[in-house]
Amino acid sequence: MAMKIPHTFPPISHTHCLYRGHRLWWAFLLSSLSVFLGGLLALLLWKIAHRGFNSIGIFRPRRQRWAHRQVRGKVSCIIIYMVMGSKQSFVCSLERSKTKSQRETKMSSPTPLSPVESCMKEYSIAFLIDLSFNICHLLYFGLRFLAAQDKLTVWVDLRSLVDFFTITPSIVTLFSRRAWLGKTLIHGSFHKECLFTTLKLSRLVAILTGTLLTSAGFIHLLENSGDPWLDFSNPQPLYYFECVYFLVVTMSTVGYGDLELRTTLGRLFVIIFIFIGLGLFANFVPEVVQIIINRKRFDGSFTGVSGKTHVVVCGHITLSSASAFMKDFLHEDRGEVDVKVLFLGNFRPNQELEAFFLRWFLKVTFYQGSVMQRRDLERVKVLEPTGACLIICDRFTSDQHKEDAANLMRVISIKQYCPNTRIIVQMLKHNSKAFLQNVPNWDWSRGDAVICLAELKLGFMSQSCLVPGLSTLLTNLFTMQSEIEDGDTWQNLYREGLYNEIYTEHLSPSFIGMSFAQASKLCFLKLRLLLIGIEYQSGDQDFNVLVNPPSHIKIKLWTLGFLIASNASDARRASMYCSVCHRDIKDLPRMRPCRCTEQKDGNVSACMSLCVPPLSSLPPPFFPHTLLRLVCVCVLCCSPEGETLRERECVWEQQQQQEEQLEEVGLDSTGLFHWCPPVPLKDISLTRQSASTLALQDHVVVCVFGDGGSSLLGLGDFMMPLRASSLTAPELRTVVFLGDPHYFSREWPNIQYFPNIYFLPGSPLCGADLRALKLERCAMVVVLSSLSSSIYVEPSMQDKETIHFCTYFNANVPGLICTLVTGGDTPLLEAQLAEDNQLRGGEMSMKMWALRQRSKLAQLALQDEPLCSLSDFKELFCQALDSLEILCFGLYRLLDPPNPSMKRFVITNPSAELPLLPSDRVFCSVPFHQSHLLTLRRAKNISQHL
Repeated sequence: MAMKIPHTFPPISHTHCLYRGHRLWWAFLLSSLSVFLGGLLALLLWKIAHRGFNSIGIFRPRRQRWAHRQVRGKVSCIIIYMVMGSKQSFVCSLERSKTKSQRETKMSSPTPLSPVESCMKEYSIAFLIDLSFNICHLLYFGLRFLAAQDKLTVWVDLRSLVDFFTITPSIVTLFSRRAWLGKTLIHGSFHKECLFTTLKLSRLVAILTGTLLTSAGFIHLLENSGDPWLDFSNPQPLYYFECVYFLVVTMSTVGYGDLELRTTLGRLFVIIFIFIGLGLFANFVPEVVQIIINRKRFDGSFTGVSGKTHVVVCGHITLSSASAFMKDFLHEDRGEVDVKVLFLGNFRPNQELEAFFLRWFLKVTFYQGSVMQRRDLERVKVLEPTGACLIICDRFTSDQHKEDAANLMRVISIKQYCPNTRIIVQMLKHNSKAFLQNVPNWDWSRGDAVICLAELKLGFMSQSCLVPGLSTLLTNLFTMQSEIEDGDTWQNLYREGLYNEIYTEHLSPSFIGMSFAQASKLCFLKLRLLLIGIEYQSGDQDFNVLVNPPSHIKIKLWTLGFLIASNASDARRASMYCSVCHRDIKDLPRMRPCRCTEQKDGNVSACMSLCVPPLSSLPPPFFPHTLLRLVCVCVLCCSPEGETLRERECVWEQQQQQEEQLEEVGLDSTGLFHWCPPVPLKDISLTRQSASTLALQDHVVVCVFGDGGSSLLGLGDFMMPLRASSLTAPELRTVVFLGDPHYFSREWPNIQYFPNIYFLPGSPLCGADLRALKLERCAMVVVLSSLSSSIYVEPSMQDKETIHFCTYFNANVPGLICTLVTGGDTPLLEAQLAEDNQLRGGEMSMKMWALRQRSKLAQLALQDEPLCSLSDFKELFCQALDSLEILCFGLYRLLDPPNPSMKRFVITNPSAELPLLPSDRVFCSVPFHQSHLLTLRRAKNISQHL
C-alpha cells in the first residue's frame, strides 16, 4: 500500500534539493529494473558457462560434495525459517500497523494531498523505520538466495520481484533524499499475506485483499502522477481510500460513476484489471462466503444436558450408513430413545447428506472434525458420560487392511483420550480383531465390542450349510423392520415373524430358582415372549451367554435374559412379572410393575415338583436317557451350590466311555472347536480321479473365485461353525474346496488344523471338476468370491448395517452373535489368536467337556419322531421343551402351491395358535445329549439318496 508523504516535506523546487526542478521517478524504476535484469543476465551466463565446464570435466562435483551441499542447503533453509520466520511476522505486523496509521492520517487530514515526489531536508522517523524493514527483507532474500539449489528460480520468484521493486527504491531515496509515492507500493500490500496461515480461507482472503490493495496503490500512483508523455500535466489528486473504493465498486459491477480516472495510464490499468480482477473475485468471493457459512454450521461444540446421554458416530459416514443407523437407532419398536446422536466426520457433507441431517435436526448434529484430534474430541464431549462411540467402516473399500488400520487408530486415539468411553467398532477382517487385544484400556467387560463383517457373512453361510434358512431368521432378529404391505398367505406369516427382534431384559425375582426350560415356558405361555438364552456368571467375573442352557443352571436374581419380542415395551414384561400380582393377567399391554415383594424360601419339595415332570409324559423311545438327565437335574436344583464335583466327574466319565467306543475327539485348547494336527496341503489335495473314488455324500462343496493376487477371505471364519465342538463326529460334514491352488495355498494356514477337509485344484466353471465332487449328492454348495466387487449398494442390503448399531442398546449382543453364528467365539479365543494367530491343540479335560456340552442350532422335521402328530406351535413348544429340553423358535415352511421347486420361507417366533403342517421343519436349539436326534435324521437322508 502506498505510503503518504507528509505535507511538511518541501517540494522539489526548494533550493536545498538535489536535481532541483527535475522529477526522478525514472531513477526509481530503472534502479529496480537494472538490478533484476542485470542479475538475471549474470545468472544465465553463469549457468551456460557452468554447463560448458561440466561437459569437458571441469568443476564436476563429486558425489560426496553434492550430498554435503544438499544437506547444507536443507540445514540453511531450516535456520533461515527458524531465525527469520518470527522476525518476518513481526516486520509485517509493524509495517501493517504503520501503513494503517498513515492511511488514517491521510483520510482525516484536511490538508491538500502531498506531491508525488518531494525532497527531504532530513530523514524522518517513518523513513528510517521503513528502511530498517527493507534491510531485514534484504537479509532474508540473501539467505534464501544463498541456500537455494536453483538460484535462477529464486531470482524470478514473485517474492524476489517484490523485493527488487521495494528495497531498491528505498536505497535510491537514502542517497538522493528524494521521496517517491510508489516506492512502498507493493511491499506493504504483498506482505499482508504472511499474516495468514495456509488454510484455504486465509489464502483466499489474502489473495483478494492483496490484489485489491496493490491495484489501488497503482491507481493512486498513476492518477496522482499524471501521464509522462504529457509532462505530468494531467494529475488527479485522489486519496488512497478513494482508489480502493473505486476498485470495489468496479469489481462489484455496480459502477456509481461518482469517481472517474483521468490519466491514460490509469484507464489502461483498469482495463487490464477488469479482465483479471473480475474473474478472480467472481470465483473467490462465493467460495469464501460458502466456507464462512459452513464453518459456522459445522464447527462449534456440543453443549450437553445434565442427565441426557449422547453417542458419537465416526468413521466412514455416508448417506447410506447414516440412514441405516438412524432407521435402526430411532425405530419405533425401541420406544422413546432420548439420546443425542453426534456425527463426527473430517469432511463437509454434500447436499444430500446435509438435507438428511436437517431432517433429523432434533436428534442429530453433524460436526466437522476427526477423532484423531484432541480438540475435536473435546468439542463432542467424549469425556462426559456418553452412551458409546461407534466407528463405522467402509464395507466396499478396495483395501480392507487399510480400512481396518484406520479404524484401529481411531480406537487408540479415543481410548488414550478417554479410557472409560465405551467403543463399538466395525472391522472387515477377522485377524484385525486380534490387534484390539493390545489396545490400552480396551475392556470387553466395560462393553467395548467389535463387529467383524467377514466373520458374520461367512458364519451365516456356514450355519446355512447345517441349518438351511437360519441366516434369514437370524438377520431378521438382529434388524429393525418397518411396516410393509399385506400380501399372500405365506407373506403374512413371514411378515409377522419379521417384526420380531432380540431384546435383553433382567428377569424379575419371580424367576429365581427356575431352570431355563421353566422360565422359557413361563414367558411363552403367560407373557407371550420367547426366552432363548441367558447371561450366566460362571465365576467371580466371567459372564457367558448361554442359549438353551442345561437344567442344572438356575435363574439367579436379576439374570439377564435374551428375549424375542415384537417391541421393547413387550420385552419389559419379563422384568415386571410378579407371580402373585400377574398370575391371572389377561390384558398384557396394560401390565405394570407392582410394589409387592415376593419371598423365596427355596422349598425342596416344591423344587422337586417343578423339576420332575410326570413319567407318563415322557416319550417311550427316549425314556431311559431322559430319565437319567432328570435325576441329575433334580439333584442339582435342590443343591444350593449346584452340581457337586463327584457328580460332574461321574457323568463325564460315562460320556467319555461312550464316546471312546464311537469316536476319537480332538479339541483345541479352548475346547470350542474340533482340532487335528496341521496337515500339509499336498496331503489333502485331490485329483479328479481320486475325488471320484471318495465316498462323498451329504457333504459341502465350497467354490472359491480368486487368484494369487486376490485379498484373503478368511476361510477360518467359515470353518469354525462347521467344526464347533458341540457337534458330534457323525454331524461333521466333509468340506471340499474347489478353486485356484495359488489362492488356496495362502488360505490353507488358517484352516489346516480343522479335520475332514479336502481341496481340488480347478475351476468352479468347469463341469468336469463339479462332477468329480459329486455335486448332485452334496448337502450345500457355497460360492465365495475374493475378486473386486462393485461399489454399488442395493437398498435392501443396507439393513445388514444395523447389526452393528443394535449392539449399543444390547451390550451382550456380540456374545449372543458369537454363540449363534460363529460357534462360540470368546475373548479367550481372541486373546489366543492375537498371540500366535492359530488354534492350538488341547487335552480333553472336565472343563473342555463342560464347554462342549452346549446346545446347538439345528433343524428337525415334524414328520419324524418324536415331534410328529402335534397340532399347533404351542403344543410343539411345550412338549419339546418338557420332554426333550429342545427349544423351538421358528418354522421353515413350504410356499403356497403351486410350488414345483419346493421353496420354503421362514416364520420367526410363530404364534401359539399357528397350526402345524406335516411338511414343516422346526428351527430349534438342541442340547448336546440329544445329538442322536440329528444323526438319525442325517442317516435317514443319506439312505434316501442312496
